[in-house]
Amino acid sequence: MAFTQSGMSAEALAAAAELEVRPVNNPAVVNVINDMLKPDSLPPGWEARYDPINERREYVNRETGEVQYIHPLASYYHGAAFMEMGGYRQLQVNEADQPPAPQEVLDMCAYLGVSASNDDPYVVEVARLAISAPLPPHWVEGEDEDGNPLFTNRQTGQSQPSHPLDAYFLELIKRRKRELAVHSDGVGIRSSLAAKRLYEIGVPGIELPPELKGPQTGKAGGGGAMWEEEVDGEEEDAAAAQNFGPLLTIEEAEDEGRDEDEDHHKTAKQPPPLPQQQQQQQKEAQRQQQHLLLEDFDGFDEEEEEKETPPPPAPPAPAPAVAPAATVQDEKDEDDVDMAEAERRRKAQWELDEWARRQEEEEQQQQQRAAEAERQQQQQQQLQAEREKERMEAMKKEKERAEREEREREEEAARQRQQRLRAAEAEGEKDDADLGVDAEAERRRLKEQEEKEKAAAKKAAERQALLDALREADGDLGADEEEEEEEEEEEEVVLPTLAKGISGVAVLRQAASMDSGGGRLRR
Repeated sequence: MAFTQSGMSAEALAAAAELEVRPVNNPAVVNVINDMLKPDSLPPGWEARYDPINERREYVNRETGEVQYIHPLASYYHGAAFMEMGGYRQLQVNEADQPPAPQEVLDMCAYLGVSASNDDPYVVEVARLAISAPLPPHWVEGEDEDGNPLFTNRQTGQSQPSHPLDAYFLELIKRRKRELAVHSDGVGIRSSLAAKRLYEIGVPGIELPPELKGPQTGKAGGGGAMWEEEVDGEEEDAAAAQNFGPLLTIEEAEDEGRDEDEDHHKTAKQPPPLPQQQQQQQKEAQRQQQHLLLEDFDGFDEEEEEKETPPPPAPPAPAPAVAPAATVQDEKDEDDVDMAEAERRRKAQWELDEWARRQEEEEQQQQQRAAEAERQQQQQQQLQAEREKERMEAMKKEKERAEREEREREEEAARQRQQRLRAAEAEGEKDDADLGVDAEAERRRLKEQEEKEKAAAKKAAERQALLDALREADGDLGADEEEEEEEEEEEEVVLPTLAKGISGVAVLRQAASMDSGGGRLRR
């Protein structure tokens, strides 16, 4: 896992990119991202893993095998990041400008599936927050053709009938219920303070916790003595569920057509105004208690909060003295709030320090793993270099051996050719010697044959001359016939002799030629 200069892990940066936020110098947003990285942040059956190649997180449904690249609760974490980056402060401003009416809280409870009478005030308070929720960037509120609310994202063109932060508040309700179920640290005081805030705005069915009650009675609030009419919680929830409609309050539906600047809500029955000093004390207590809501959004930026929180009003004019018991109780309440705030800040600082320590340990481990991986890589490269060197040496030796064997084969072939040549020369000399003896005998025979043929020819010529002389002398036909017969006999004898002579001459010439060639070979 690589680390960047910001000190965040690559997976944390991928989660920040998924939420489209920049967590630099914003511990509150860092806490949201860290919560998003926890395995228990996923719904049952889901698991997350980091893809370092594509630098993104993958979310896998173990049952279906589905893989997606957006957190299953991305809407909640988008809302949480927005609330940390100024959304909660805007919510406080909206709530101060137009405090939610008790009926609005009940209507929102019905819309979000919360029971004001059965659920813990810590859960019911989410409905109060949702009433004054601001719109995230690029979102605007309008109406559809039927006049119902329609929320549109001007950047993407997406439109929906529900508020963009509804998913955030619904998940926040689930998380607060889990906190109550497991009795997490500080949930008791948070529940009591939530009950007190709901009680102070007059939500029916909400009682002031005993630990926050003072000896003075008759304070404003749901179930207080100054209420002229008591409304049953279950009946109020049923009425709210029936008349809530598509995010429109009952008062807005009944007062349709009134000017926007006018009051859109019917005013609930309120108790008589309190003395000025008590009102001032309540405002101061509410301002301090608002800080406790930051526990829902860990890591609130204290400097920005102090910068945007309006300064406390000037001390009011002297008022009638309050009973000492009430003053002691108010001081005790303020001390409780201060202690809770100090505990929350201490816990937030501890979590931030713990996160920084874990990040430092992970970075050290990553550096150690990187160094070990680099060392192993160097060893592997060195081993590969040695193996390559051995392979090259083996190839060189094999090449030298092949060249040596090739030279030996060529030398052996040359030696064999030389031996065959010498054997051929010796055989040629022998043949030439034998051929020379035969040629000499043949020449003598042919010469004798030629002499015989010449003698026979000479004899035949003499005989022919004699026959011619006799033919001239006698003129006898019979003699002529005899002569012809004799001539034929002589021709039969002479012709084979001539043929043999010609053949002998040819043989003699061949022998002479071979004798001449043998002489050249011997030379």
